[in-house]
Amino acid sequence: MGKGMGKGIIADAAVEKYFADLKASTSYILGLLVGQGEFVVHAAMTPLKEDNPDGLMNEDDKDYILDHAEHLNRMVPGGLSVMGMFVVSPSHQTKESHMKMRRTMAAVESRVSEDRLWGFSEEDTNDRVMLHICSNTNKVTCWIMNIKEPSKSSKSATWSYLQWMTAFWPVAVCPMDIDLMFPIKDKTRHGLMQAMKDGMMRWAKKTEASVCLLNNKHLPAKTDLNPPTKRNNSQRIKIQGQIFIPTAGGKLGERPSTASVQVCSCILRLKGSLGCRAYMNPARTTAKTTTMYIKRDIIRSVYNSAKNFFEHLINDENSAKAFMVSQPLAKRVFFLVPDTGISLCDYILSSETEAAVQERVREWAGFTIPDGQLHITQQLVQGRLEWHQDSEEGMDSTWVPVYKIQQRRKITMGVAVASGVSLVACLIYSLFLEE
Repeated sequence: MGKGMGKGIIADAAVEKYFADLKASTSYILGLLVGQGEFVVHAAMTPLKEDNPDGLMNEDDKDYILDHAEHLNRMVPGGLSVMGMFVVSPSHQTKESHMKMRRTMAAVESRVSEDRLWGFSEEDTNDRVMLHICSNTNKVTCWIMNIKEPSKSSKSATWSYLQWMTAFWPVAVCPMDIDLMFPIKDKTRHGLMQAMKDGMMRWAKKTEASVCLLNNKHLPAKTDLNPPTKRNNSQRIKIQGQIFIPTAGGKLGERPSTASVQVCSCILRLKGSLGCRAYMNPARTTAKTTTMYIKRDIIRSVYNSAKNFFEHLINDENSAKAFMVSQPLAKRVFFLVPDTGISLCDYILSSETEAAVQERVREWAGFTIPDGQLHITQQLVQGRLEWHQDSEEGMDSTWVPVYKIQQRRKITMGVAVASGVSLVACLIYSLFLEE
């Protein structure tokens, strides 16, 4: 299982309390860890299957465990991720059980990466945490697995707790307007989902390359937004972010280089405003890291909201007509993790009640939200399929060349456009590129 001492992992004291409750309630459980870097902020057990109430370590249960990872990954805001897994059992960890954890952790990483629309940076870590707790002896064994080199042996690590670790982690908020248009060639529901994801990936790249102002300033990458002199303050630092995404592919005045002519049956349009949020631990509050977390939360929140909505339509046999009109997407709601300073999130459809969100949080995040504790962000987003028909004889009304749409609507397909970017924003972006 590897030798040598690796880095130390620090968990919020709320996680320690959670594990104590788990050891008292069941004999064998598995779950996931949420955190940032070497910090664990939350632990959530994988829900027990009705036909297997004693545990979840059978190979046949892998899909069930991965479903948990996918749902929990949707609930994390910017800066946080599914960073590991844990097992609580009455016996000590063996070589066989350790290897099983490694295989499961690799599968979890593969599943959550399917919805990761951004590229890795030097600020990211490849380490994933595997924790085993013996409920009989209270012995804790922690290992670090390099997810990019899964064949290498795991390294042991220290595991400790810190009281109110996340109470005053800096938080960044960023309101944003969107107006995204994606060409749809295949008008089936599967084609719609694929076109949405393809379009989102193109838009995600533009978002990653966008300009971000922090507290109305464009700061050098190494600027510390929470320097040591401020870390003893009893008030949380709040950072205001602004994102400027260029409408063109290059400098101001240049013709877009990414435009393409393609045949499509309709346009998928996502339009509205939303509020995004990101958390940073005290060691990761540089302007570069904060900007990265804000951009990732923007990408993830728009993608998850759209994905949840279209999954609902796909699963609804009576929703075919809903594709033809403008529909509200799922709204993002935040809720505080008990005994911490961190909030997770979920997405609520217009047809759902608060009780439905509470049930999902109880099942996938592992705690109960009191009534009235769901906070809806200022997020008004609608999805619409705009069908374009041509009156020329012989032209299939469902397959209209995009250049004809351009003539009538004066839009450029192939470019994901963010609304609210004025001429001033383009000038700012141009100046930053020249610097």
